[in-house]
Amino acid sequence: MLIGPEIHAERRARFFEALGGAAAVIPGAALATHHADCEWPFRQSSDFWYLTGFDEPDAVALFLPHKPEGERYVLFVQPKEPSAEVWHGFRWGCEGAVAHYGADLAHPRSELAQRLPEYLQGAEGIAFRVGKHPEVEPLVLQAWAQQLDRAPRSGSAALGLVAPCPLLHRLRLRKAPEELVRMREAARRSEEHTSELQSRQYLVCRLL
Repeated sequence: MLIGPEIHAERRARFFEALGGAAAVIPGAALATHHADCEWPFRQSSDFWYLTGFDEPDAVALFLPHKPEGERYVLFVQPKEPSAEVWHGFRWGCEGAVAHYGADLAHPRSELAQRLPEYLQGAEGIAFRVGKHPEVEPLVLQAWAQQLDRAPRSGSAALGLVAPCPLLHRLRLRKAPEELVRMREAARRSEEHTSELQSRQYLVCRLL
């Protein structure tokens, strides 16, 4: 059973409710290099995939409950670029992020630094996992610092940083039927492969 866009939309709705008036910045995973220019097979961040279903590296999702409808779920993704896709595989780009992954708005990842302060303006707090995303963390801290610097004149700033992990992980503890199907299938396959390996080991021991 596949997990379709409507499932991710339901998860986002629950996450928005849990956030209250705080904005959330949830980065996806980056490509990891093991030597020279060779990269490990990509695995998306579980928290990012749970909310978005988007399976490309270096993406960043913003959840902005303080913004009007149509501006609350924003994705920053790698743009369509045929020459890069020859080496790194297909990209959905900004249009695909909106059309296929339900984003209200999507921008090139290179515009995150420019656009982030405006998107976070007006939020009561900022939900972001510090210490884990070295490329995104300075941008979040800088945007918040700018709010604090302007607070004496503007009269508003996010009250603080909060960790999104406890909110997300409480949501992820409750498994939907389609998740249970996938988990049971994974357990079945693991059991089959383990049994096969044990049988081969037994035969090798008999031969020795």
